[in-house]
Amino acid sequence: MSQTPGAAFRQALQEESPLQIAGAIHAYAARMAQATGFRAIYISGGGVAANSLGMPDLGISTMEDVLIDLRRITDVVPLPVLVDVDTGWGGAFNIARTVRSFVKAGAAAIHIEDQVSQKRCGHRPGKDVVETAEMVDRIKAAVDARTDESPMYSA
Repeated sequence: MSQTPGAAFRQALQEESPLQIAGAIHAYAARMAQATGFRAIYISGGGVAANSLGMPDLGISTMEDVLIDLRRITDVVPLPVLVDVDTGWGGAFNIARTVRSFVKAGAAAIHIEDQVSQKRCGHRPGKDVVETAEMVDRIKAAVDARTDESPMYSA
């Protein structure tokens, strides 16, 4: 059996410190990152909004918008991909669905934000964050939804 994306990400983290991760907004950028020696790819919510939708990152992107770009990248490069899953697109059930969908599409790692819904890009002013208890619930929902132990999570 081949190495899982999560295991590949963990290996890259162990072998390169700090691990330099190239932001790739589409499959061709991911190919360029691989060709220049990067060992991992990052898909940002802002990148998806700006480059796939032509919009600022104001919470307009959907889970499917990000999954489309993830699938396109994982179809053409074997590098592990860290994906910004915004706030998980809803409550605990939505977050669980998000995790399962992204792992199935080949995500090696995800990060979930602590912003309230309707979120704003992390680089923009005027953001509000959820209470600590809600963020703990988000992380618990994400971890509980794992179908294997390999994906990494950050918040």
